[in-house]
Amino acid sequence: MSFVAASVSFAIVLIGFTAILNRLVQEASRLKELPGPPSPSRIAGHALDLQLAPVGTRYPAWAKEYGRTYRLHGAFTERHLVLGDPKGISHVLSTRASNYVRPNTDRIVLGLWFGQGLFTAEGDEHAKQRKILNPAFTYQSIQDISHIFQQLGDRLIQQWETALADKDSTTFDIAPALHALTLDAISMSMFMHDTSTTSGSVPISDLLHNITNAPRGNMLTLFLGSIVSMFPHLLSLPSPMKKWATTLRGELGKIAESVWSGTKNDIGLDAKLLKLLSHCECESLRLPGSLTLTAAQQIIGVLFAGSESSANVISETLYELGRHQHVQQKLRLELLEFEQASGHAASFDDLMNPATLPYIDAVIREALRLKAVLMDIARAVADDIIPLQFPVAGTGATSVRVEAGQSVMIPVRDGINSDEGIWGSDAREFRPERWLDNDIPEAVASIQAQGHTLTFGHGPKVCLGRTFAIAEIKMVVAAVVRRFSVEDAGVALDFYHLGGNTVKPKIRGREEEGVQLPLRVRSL
Repeated sequence: MSFVAASVSFAIVLIGFTAILNRLVQEASRLKELPGPPSPSRIAGHALDLQLAPVGTRYPAWAKEYGRTYRLHGAFTERHLVLGDPKGISHVLSTRASNYVRPNTDRIVLGLWFGQGLFTAEGDEHAKQRKILNPAFTYQSIQDISHIFQQLGDRLIQQWETALADKDSTTFDIAPALHALTLDAISMSMFMHDTSTTSGSVPISDLLHNITNAPRGNMLTLFLGSIVSMFPHLLSLPSPMKKWATTLRGELGKIAESVWSGTKNDIGLDAKLLKLLSHCECESLRLPGSLTLTAAQQIIGVLFAGSESSANVISETLYELGRHQHVQQKLRLELLEFEQASGHAASFDDLMNPATLPYIDAVIREALRLKAVLMDIARAVADDIIPLQFPVAGTGATSVRVEAGQSVMIPVRDGINSDEGIWGSDAREFRPERWLDNDIPEAVASIQAQGHTLTFGHGPKVCLGRTFAIAEIKMVVAAVVRRFSVEDAGVALDFYHLGGNTVKPKIRGREEEGVQLPLRVRSL
């Protein structure tokens, strides 16, 4: 290493340590009045433990001991407010949402992956972009393209039948095919582009896999993350994540340009979305042709977010159906009886109407509650006082004062979606009947988000593609259950918090093999 390079490296490390020391001083007095678990590490705090531990082993235990509102130690003694209180959550995500923005590090990373689009926008800019995109995600728009979900479901069935060949049953990892399906569902329905036929230097599915399945933590990444949050320009330095993100944006950008310049239908989600994007107020930021930079970034963001979340929920729904055969059989019976009575397979409208097919609605609602893709929702705060529904354990306080720059973490999958004090003692069990038997505790109504879960978020940043995702999940699950029996593969799975703030499965004792979700599939 040259003297100049060594000097630059030393300067970066020195600046990083100086900034971290300043943070230590600022954080020392914050949230001291709240209970919370002792820090397992003076350097990593709870951050590394949260990233490496299996899902379901940390947040529930802490909430049981310290209540719904407590503090955690982040890297370098940064203190996080963990908020599992329904009233407090509604305050942060909805009532006073303008006071709570995505943390700087999150916006930096999202900007690296997708550019400055809906994911990174805040305040008036976010509202403007939502207003542009909202009309493309109405129920009618999703109905217009629902035949694509059916086509992709048929394609999946053919793939699985080929895998079965002449065998009665076989075991394989269902995750890759489902991720390919949901990426195609987004690209074909919104942009009339089939990514499975796209030729590129690196397959888009591989790039998404690299980013979303990246291991979450070690001491070095924690240190670098802390420095990057304070000095964003350091992201210009070479790294594997930057290389993947740059290549991903390049490949998806090619699709965006191809889509924009191609011939479009006059109806359907793709036509509406592209027409809306063509009127966005960003004429000064243009790519070659007529595609604006903002439009390209929105297309890239939609492709990523929609495919990743839906694939995970479909995979875990089938996993739970394999573990709960009585639920799967009841669901299959509902679909078959409907088909016999009506003379046709369940359509988009049939599947989306709880009165027509109540059990599949209950199954998917339960999967969305218990198998939420998001581990948590993070926000950085302005000075504020957060009201609470449940008093702080030990002090009885009914509010928490927060200072500008502090971090709020709202556990979703292991938090309010499965809180036993709200949902009952079986909150962590997969039981679709809870949605049918008038067995929802009154306390659930205190979760003011749509559907009484935070799976799609809440407030101004609630998921734009909620209806799209639910329709896709229902149609794919119905297609699979109608043609196959899915069964437990006989291996124990643990779920981990991986890259992209998503939850992915690994085989216990074989974690080094990476993400996989094996199921035994049997032809009916």
